[in-house]
Amino acid sequence: MRKVTILIPHSEGKTSDGAYPPLMDISKETQRVLSLWSKPSKAQWGKLLGVKDKALEKAILANKNILTSKTLPAIERYSGVIYNAIDYKSLNAAAQTKFDQTVRIVSAAFGLVKPKDLIPDYKCKINNFGLDKYWRSINGNKLKDCFIIDLLPQAHKKAVEYAHGLEIEFHVTKNGKKVPAGHAGKHIKGRFIRWLVQQKTIDEKVLKEFKEDGFQWVNGRYVK
Repeated sequence: MRKVTILIPHSEGKTSDGAYPPLMDISKETQRVLSLWSKPSKAQWGKLLGVKDKALEKAILANKNILTSKTLPAIERYSGVIYNAIDYKSLNAAAQTKFDQTVRIVSAAFGLVKPKDLIPDYKCKINNFGLDKYWRSINGNKLKDCFIIDLLPQAHKKAVEYAHGLEIEFHVTKNGKKVPAGHAGKHIKGRFIRWLVQQKTIDEKVLKEFKEDGFQWVNGRYVK
């Protein structure tokens, strides 16, 4: 049986402080990413990140200090909608262990990140600098023996490749048609992941049993 791996995206929202020492060493792949970060001007960074003023200054400073700033476990660093819905700290010990073993976070800076990996604050979208294409085969090599439960948005899907797996999609009714839930689907994705790691086993049969907030499995996707 192939190892089940749940893929989720990094979040744009991050906790900015840290409680652990700076990174002691970084992979050669991440070193190459960081070498690209030294090139853009402030204006170029603003365009890449879609922020300005104080938010832009904070983002540039975080990236500049990425090797010297304090770190946090990835599951504490990322603070977006999906992560808030997962509410990792409130999971019991068994569910946390299963989460740590099965969930991998797709990061623009670090590739595939484990929930307990210590990482600093940083600001970068997965498609900046062509990082989605850069990480694709690197991440793919790490996933080649896994069965993937893919909860990635379209931008992050370009940063992975795998032979065995299932894309989990959430659709809602809009103007009488079923359409992707989009940003509104982030919360239910987090709830789904939380539910999944609380199950005794994780397989295709179990996936179809999830029901929350009106969503249910119909013809290969969750619909509401």
